[in-house]
Amino acid sequence: MTLSDHPFSHYLRILGKGPKSRRPLTEEEAADALAMILAGEVTDKQLGAFLLLMRANGETPSELIGFVKGLRSALGLEGPASNVDLDWSSYAGKWRYPPYYLLSVKLLVQNGFRVCLHGDDGQFNNRHYAQAFLEDLGAYEATSVADAEQHIAQGELVYLPLSAYAPQLREILHLKSELGVRTVFNTAVKLLNPLNAPCAIQGIFHKGVENLHHAAAQALATPKNLVFKGEGGEAEIRPDALTNLFVSRLTSPGEVPESIAFKGIIERQTRPKTWEPDDVMRLWRGEVEDVYGEGAVIASVASALMLTKDLSIDESVLQAKQFWQKRND
Repeated sequence: MTLSDHPFSHYLRILGKGPKSRRPLTEEEAADALAMILAGEVTDKQLGAFLLLMRANGETPSELIGFVKGLRSALGLEGPASNVDLDWSSYAGKWRYPPYYLLSVKLLVQNGFRVCLHGDDGQFNNRHYAQAFLEDLGAYEATSVADAEQHIAQGELVYLPLSAYAPQLREILHLKSELGVRTVFNTAVKLLNPLNAPCAIQGIFHKGVENLHHAAAQALATPKNLVFKGEGGEAEIRPDALTNLFVSRLTSPGEVPESIAFKGIIERQTRPKTWEPDDVMRLWRGEVEDVYGEGAVIASVASALMLTKDLSIDESVLQAKQFWQKRND
């Protein structure tokens, strides 16, 4: 490295050399590169080049672990475990179907589960994000991690927006509209587990990413982690199709995640041509007949019960149906 080189160019060279010379970043290099980005020591051109090189090369487990650990350290998220039962990330947004998973979280909270729902909005104009449904859901929008923990402890349905605890990361995520592609941080943000819950759920859009998620969860010592290809990339089970649930546990370190087949609980349905945001709460209140929506809520709750309570799929579905039948307006 010459004296005239910008320090961050070292990482661009590692990622951007020819096919035979380039290599992934080590965990330590990824953490150091992230620290420079968060400290504002990287130019906009360098950041764009870095994100696109990471995307083109495909992130490795070591890189993702370095970024997630670095983010958690920089954001002060490395404290002791809280009294939260379940971490539920929500960053993709929905467009083909309503966000039924929000009713799943509401149903879990109504039955005594302490859930940290965290997410972001606005990356795509044509998608519907959790934040727009909070008032109808009766949810509280937290202003900080500590605020979220306090309200969750009081039995409330709480949403922790990324802007409340990681505004710098939100700025990076929203570069997606300029870059045209998702970046490694679209994966990392789902794994932050801001309240250190012992169980965590992430929905993914592309198959094969589950191994990255589980490698990071293991490195962060998350006791139980669930990943599956969810509808629209959110943690929402398609109730009319087979979903493979991938579960990793700290009690089995280094092992391949367990794959559990969650078969459809209803017959195949036709996707709605259009839907309105009001359809979500209308389903909750029983004002509409929506076989797919009800099935999605029940199946998504069942996946959470399977993870948190170590139930079988059949036991989880039965209990989720009981929750739904006894829900309160």
